[in-house]
Amino acid sequence: MMNWIEQLMQNALLYHAAIAVVIIAASWFVSSILKRALGWFGKRVLSKTETLLDDLILEVVRKNIRALMIVFGLRVAVREVRKAMMAEDETLGQILEYADAIAYLAVVIVFLKIAAGVVRVFLEWYLSRLSDDGAPQLKKTISPLISKIIGLLLGMVAVIIVLDHFGVNIGSLLVSLGVGSLAVALAAQDTLANMIAGFVILVDRPFRVGDRIELPGGQVGDVSQIGLRSTRILNFDHNLIIVPNAELVKGRITNFSYPHNQTRAMLKVGVAYGVEPDRVRTILLSIADAHPDILKEPKPEVFFTAMNDSSVEFTLVARAADFTKRYKAECDMREQAYRVFGTEGIEIPFPQRVVHMKTVS
Repeated sequence: MMNWIEQLMQNALLYHAAIAVVIIAASWFVSSILKRALGWFGKRVLSKTETLLDDLILEVVRKNIRALMIVFGLRVAVREVRKAMMAEDETLGQILEYADAIAYLAVVIVFLKIAAGVVRVFLEWYLSRLSDDGAPQLKKTISPLISKIIGLLLGMVAVIIVLDHFGVNIGSLLVSLGVGSLAVALAAQDTLANMIAGFVILVDRPFRVGDRIELPGGQVGDVSQIGLRSTRILNFDHNLIIVPNAELVKGRITNFSYPHNQTRAMLKVGVAYGVEPDRVRTILLSIADAHPDILKEPKPEVFFTAMNDSSVEFTLVARAADFTKRYKAECDMREQAYRVFGTEGIEIPFPQRVVHMKTVS
């Protein structure tokens, strides 16, 4: 046994080759330990967190940790064998050089796979949150496109890193990519502007699917779909308004659904001069209190708002529970006020003019 060890140590190539084998075996062994440790850490620690994102990222790393450790060990093993290489061993040197290049490529590929997996997991997690908040079509629409774009960008970065590692001049390649990107951006600037605006809307979230909004032009409708290029709004005539996202980002939008669905309901009535204001106020407040879609808090209020030519004007200001019930609530209270005023003998006057006729002799 001792003779075999002495012979091994006297042969430098065999000695370093044996160390290389030990390094590879140790890499496999360490990868198994790390994989089990990450699994334990995920079950005991990350599983107790509120978000699922950290568990998903850990699972991506855990699946690729063995491959990463083995290819890294291969690269270290190749460098270990090169320590015993003599100047006259040209064939062995070329073989080891190729092996080192392949090991480096394998390390880059594994790192790229981990990065792409983490980005994909984060993207799916974020789009799932948006889908749960009222944009269910976004994950199907945007996820494949963004995944391809991110995969392409990561692939380009990996190619540039590999070329730079092997001494290839990447300056001309970067210039070509820059010119090509500029040409594409100029040709599709409107489309890109709408896509970027779509991402801004998704991140800033000024409105969601189902919200009732008012556009800068005065059109009011409910958001039915937030797409990558445009947003679709269904107006009260049941017509679809398709608005480019860039216009929505630049314009001033009124959201009737945010931060809650409550909205103001108003009722204006005109009664004849001589009617006691407290009497009108009591009637209007009782009508508001009796309506099921009018909130008790904040309390409805009645204001004496104008003295017109033929009538005095009172305005009931209340809060409807939902913006979709506002118009019906106002219609119901208006009809009820008309009936009660008739029953109580409160006159709703017609416009009147007093004409003075002067006789000229």
